[in-house]
Amino acid sequence: MAGFPSLADHLLVLLFGWGLPLLSSLQGRRALDSIVFSEPVRRRFYLSNSLMLALFAGIILLAWHAQGRPFAEMGFRPPTTSPDVDTAILLTLVLMAAYAADLWRGIRRAHRHREDRTELLGRTPFLPRHVRELPLYVLMCASAGVFEEIIYRGFMVTYFLPEPNGRSGWPWLAVTAPAFLFGMAHHYQGWQAMGKVMLLSLLLALVFILGGSLYWVMAVHFGIDLSAGIATMAVMRQADGDDPVSMDTDTEGED
Repeated sequence: MAGFPSLADHLLVLLFGWGLPLLSSLQGRRALDSIVFSEPVRRRFYLSNSLMLALFAGIILLAWHAQGRPFAEMGFRPPTTSPDVDTAILLTLVLMAAYAADLWRGIRRAHRHREDRTELLGRTPFLPRHVRELPLYVLMCASAGVFEEIIYRGFMVTYFLPEPNGRSGWPWLAVTAPAFLFGMAHHYQGWQAMGKVMLLSLLLALVFILGGSLYWVMAVHFGIDLSAGIATMAVMRQADGDDPVSMDTDTEGED
């Protein structure tokens, strides 16, 4: 692409690559320490996060369009045009299998040991506890799957690719830099969770580069986030039976 990256691209990388992860980490940590995530609070959290991600991705898309670039260059194209589509499919299956195994192991431990249930629910108070929270949670999963992939894969991976920058060779920086930045945005969930997010982000970047399509990684991202919420609800049902009083202090009141 002629004129890529531009000054606007550099500024957007600074804003969303460094500023957004730092803000997310600080606010996330403060929220976990000070906010009681009751059901109404979680619902508002899902809605506000969805709107925020839509705004951020919208800024990037507007900047991209204003500079006369085709959206296909950001990954809005079918994966069937890529010569490495078979490798991308295999890598996607590996990613999904690894995530499913880790999720199953965590849920199995939570079902077996009460302290593991307490630790899991305390570490992720923002995940849904009841089926009635699912509509807004699904909205947030879809927003994260679409808009975060636009920001961290479609824009940032493309930004760090060697070809548009006049370099050659394997795109190590395009794989690692967005993964590191995306992981830092989840630092508030703890080092272990941040490491898993970075690994998933590395694999998503590889799938995006090999498959050449944002739609692909959007679907995988959405599935990962949605399965985490559904698994948490399963743990919550068992946690409700640990004590006469539920571990979730939500009320049935209106938002």
